[in-house]
Amino acid sequence: LNLSIMWRLFKIEWMKIKSYVAFKFLFGGFLVLFILAFWTTAQQFMKQFSGKSIEEVVLKNLVGSPFVFPKVWQSAAWMGGLFFIIIGMLFIILIANEFQYKTHRQNIIDGWDRMDFIKAKLSVLLFFLLTSTALVFVSGLLIGLIYTPSGELGNIFEGSIYILYFMLMALVYLLVAFFTAIIIKRTGLSIVVYFGLVFVIDNLLWASLTLKGSQIGYFLPLESVDSLIPNPFTPKMLMKREVPDWSLIAAAVVYSILFLYTLRKHFKKIDL
Repeated sequence: LNLSIMWRLFKIEWMKIKSYVAFKFLFGGFLVLFILAFWTTAQQFMKQFSGKSIEEVVLKNLVGSPFVFPKVWQSAAWMGGLFFIIIGMLFIILIANEFQYKTHRQNIIDGWDRMDFIKAKLSVLLFFLLTSTALVFVSGLLIGLIYTPSGELGNIFEGSIYILYFMLMALVYLLVAFFTAIIIKRTGLSIVVYFGLVFVIDNLLWASLTLKGSQIGYFLPLESVDSLIPNPFTPKMLMKREVPDWSLIAAAVVYSILFLYTLRKHFKKIDL
């Protein structure tokens, strides 16, 4: 992709979305809800388990210290993933509305190539990807610095690989949202299908496969990235995944390429 073209297309997209109420509400909602939830959870957890009772010691041994380096990176990435569905919904709205209100046709009339439309939306995808990853990184860094004892700081970036895992997770979720919106074209139905894929179908398929003792469920499109960032509050003894991280990363990259290829192929053929 030509970066100068992408930047030019993003500036056009930004003119469209910056004053859009849904963009302000949902993007702002993601920022505020994630920050509040992460900060409040960290504050309550560290306050509640700051004593020396037997119960607190046992719990600390089971789950570790989710808001202290290096585990805080995992916690930040996991909590960011909980709220990222909001960005996926916003992305669907921005794409599907173009079809529902026929505004995508005006772009073509004004001289855009079909692929310019895809590139313009990909530029917005990159914006969401970079801003959300930066937010998760800064939040994890600040919370870690606040709650990690000064004598234990050491290499504060140990474990920060989870920030990259979050970025990969965000990419796959946004591509699924993009794919859903392009195929269905109707905003409401696209959101319903997206939520169904994320909360129902993916979890049911994973559960049915995992309960049979299979590890194949971890290679489902959404589960492959979800599994890279396990719940930091779940004891390791309860973790069922045996497949290595690199295999899940490879699966997520392959899925991303397939989604992009299919999007490009489909949009070239459809009747605008």
